Amino acid sequence: MPAVVQGLVETKRALREFAPDLKRALDREARSFLGVMVRDAKGFVPANSPLSGWQIHSKGRAISAETSVFGTRSFPLFQSAEVKAGLTYKVGGMKTTRTGFRAEYALLNKSAAGAIYETAGRINPGTSGMKGLPWVGPSASPTNKKVSHSRNPKAGQQFIDAIDNQDNYRKIRGRHDGRLAYRAVEKDNGKAIRGITDAVTNAAAKLQTRLDARKAFGGQL
Repeated sequence: MPAVVQGLVETKRALREFAPDLKRALDREARSFLGVMVRDAKGFVPANSPLSGWQIHSKGRAISAETSVFGTRSFPLFQSAEVKAGLTYKVGGMKTTRTGFRAEYALLNKSAAGAIYETAGRINPGTSGMKGLPWVGPSASPTNKKVSHSRNPKAGQQFIDAIDNQDNYRKIRGRHDGRLAYRAVEKDNGKAIRGITDAVTNAAAKLQTRLDARKAFGGQL
């Protein structure tokens, strides 16, 4: 979930070169906005998996989440603490997107189970009569991530229905964006973007004032 502000990369590059203190202040302000959304996203993570077979069961000891119960390929199991830990933000260093923008601030959903919980049902929300990925079964190529590998042809629909029955936010809103980070962004209602935009504008204005002062006194840029 990138926060895209036009001109941000160029502004931060100039701040880094001529006013590193202003850049640090800008990043701190951005972190405060992103931190609110991360806390909201973590609050949307359920304490337990919507399906008992997707839950990691342990007796006080760490267990790897890379265990398959849904098919022949590895499928990450759900652990609330792990999903929450994977919800975070990043400041700087994001790659240029397909639209040509480079995001300097972004919300991240880094755990595999968290990403599945976030987006299950987005690709096919039921428009063709069956929710989830098209079913092929265990015979499908292990590298094909666009089909269901489960032995159960209705696994995808049952999986998505179980999640939505536990958290019916998407049903109420009629949206299919996501359940964690995307939901936090929607709850934020653009405050972070506006706040970061204002912070960038203020930092750029302060930078320009400093540069003008240096020019006035014969300083070299």
